[in-house]
Amino acid sequence: MADNNESQYKLTEQQLAQIEAEIKSSQPLTSQLLPIDALVQQYSSNNSNEQKQREEENEEQDRDGFLTSSLLLSKKYSSLRRIRGDGNCYYRAFLYSLCEHLLQRCVANSEQLDEYKRIKQFVSDSLAWVCTLGYEECTIEMFHEELMDLFDLIEQMSKNTSASTTATASSSSALHDKLNEENSTSDYCTWYLRVLTAAQMKSNPDRYLPFLLAEDTATGSGMMDVPTFCSREVEPMNRECGMVQVAALAECFGVGVKIEYMDGRIVQEKDSGSGTRKVACHEFGQDDDASVSGKKMNIALLYRPGHYDVLY
Repeated sequence: MADNNESQYKLTEQQLAQIEAEIKSSQPLTSQLLPIDALVQQYSSNNSNEQKQREEENEEQDRDGFLTSSLLLSKKYSSLRRIRGDGNCYYRAFLYSLCEHLLQRCVANSEQLDEYKRIKQFVSDSLAWVCTLGYEECTIEMFHEELMDLFDLIEQMSKNTSASTTATASSSSALHDKLNEENSTSDYCTWYLRVLTAAQMKSNPDRYLPFLLAEDTATGSGMMDVPTFCSREVEPMNRECGMVQVAALAECFGVGVKIEYMDGRIVQEKDSGSGTRKVACHEFGQDDDASVSGKKMNIALLYRPGHYDVLY
């Protein structure tokens, strides 16, 4: 019996390794910038191959609802960037979009530079902060340094970049290449973002416990406290991200995160007498003070069941 269990375990490991290899070979960590029409085409009836694959993955999805959502989004956004579907997509999308915004602010070299300085200072100070919450410096120091090195690279790129479109595009391309290196910067920084997310939750458990209670009620899973949840669902790589992690990371960095929920639901605009429809949208990390909120960096992401991409 033990031999059978061991064989089954090895088979499962092999299957998981094969799936991971297939994902790596077919999906970059982050894609090139795509026109938003690519999203519409994915759900159009004439795209039979992708439509068939999507229906096989989840037969209960409402094709018309997703197509309508993609059409509504195409009126609001111009582009998207796909993120590898490996369970790290929210953190990776957050990292990529954050770095893009920081590079743009550094190149602009204006009052927007204050936000870059604020975020870089936060990350610089974060190592000491997370260590007060139970993490060992020797374990996470390398990952912290990787994120700091990335910010230094962004700053250096901006100094070597003029405000011209061509020069800016070149720096953006270099940043894209950096964040697409396998088993390198993107993965190291993604894991450190997980640590920061967990630290944010542990530093203010009363703020995030209601999210866990709601999730327990919805899924019927056993009650977990914040530290247990973080050890199981936040800190390990390849664990998918729920609403509580989205809120915690946005609040940790002090940036706004707007998520368009493309899950088949269409809602009506508030206070709209014309019946204008839109995709369900939630904003995280927003400040009630308009004078502060207006200076914040704002990241726009697309959510489809179990997956996040970047919107522009």
